[in-house]
Amino acid sequence: MTSITLDNLHIRYPRQPHPVLDGLALAVQSGELLALLGPSGSGKSTILKLIAGIERPDTGDICFDGQSILSIPANRRNAVLMFQKAYLFPFMSIEENISFGLKVQGAACATIRAAVRRMLELVELPGIERKFPAQLSGGEQQRVALARALVTRPRVLMLDEPLSSLDTNVRATLQEAIRRIQRELGLTTILVTHDLSEAMVLADRVALLLDGRIEACAAPRVLFQRPPTRNAARFVGVSTFLEGTVEQCHLQSTLGRLSLPHNTAGPSRPATFAIRPEHLRLLNGAADEASNALPGTITDMIYRGEATEYQVRIADQQVRVRQFSADTDHAPGTVVWVQFPPEHLFEVEGA
Repeated sequence: MTSITLDNLHIRYPRQPHPVLDGLALAVQSGELLALLGPSGSGKSTILKLIAGIERPDTGDICFDGQSILSIPANRRNAVLMFQKAYLFPFMSIEENISFGLKVQGAACATIRAAVRRMLELVELPGIERKFPAQLSGGEQQRVALARALVTRPRVLMLDEPLSSLDTNVRATLQEAIRRIQRELGLTTILVTHDLSEAMVLADRVALLLDGRIEACAAPRVLFQRPPTRNAARFVGVSTFLEGTVEQCHLQSTLGRLSLPHNTAGPSRPATFAIRPEHLRLLNGAADEASNALPGTITDMIYRGEATEYQVRIADQQVRVRQFSADTDHAPGTVVWVQFPPEHLFEVEGA
């Protein structure tokens, strides 16, 4: 297993006004699966190319187990990069595709055959050695590509949006397969994705990349439930922000006075708090300020199958509320009380 350290990486492409990566620093622990999450153009794939040796940083360093790899040629770094497409050789059998790397290394025929069988069992496609890529589905081709990536026993596995072209059911199945295989092998893995749910499902930790910088890095549940910054909160689906002044476990905001968790006690200070839409509650009947409930008016309702989303106007602010088990729908124009449970309010940094 291998740890990876990215130290102050900076790279700017020709004729680009801004750097792709701007002083990026990140540590990947040995044996973990780290997801690089972010929108298109945020620099996710560039990080993989730098690690693989396809690109070279303008400044900064990349280390495996504390040793710089910048002077090591790409073909000797033992870091495998798997792309969105399988890129299998169409004129080769599945066995020949998987064994290609081992043949380049000069492995013995018996060793190659045993390794191919082992990899096909690992990706749950035994007995297809003699088939050709055109005879396989897209999901099966990606499994073969994963077997080809793993057969040489790389130090680091990098996955660049490997499932984005697959349909929902196949994608979910392959997510489970990747997670199982990664845990079984204990292989240090970096996954690039723009899909929040995929990062939540697969990763031990998620690094959110925005504008060439790490905006946040935490376990999936922590990043989703309590993102540390306003930008990170927006990316993971938070839209309600309460600006005001903290005074003895209360927030005096533009919406009203709200109780806060007890660990917010301290001197008076300006602050911004946030809350996820599913943690807000629409109360049946009247409520008062002491219960952290504020009156508002429903302005829109969207039924999404597993949940119903409401837009509620409180004072001059729109608040999004997601209800998973509502007995009745609230039509636009209905006056409601929205409760802000103190235990779900969290502070964020940034304007």
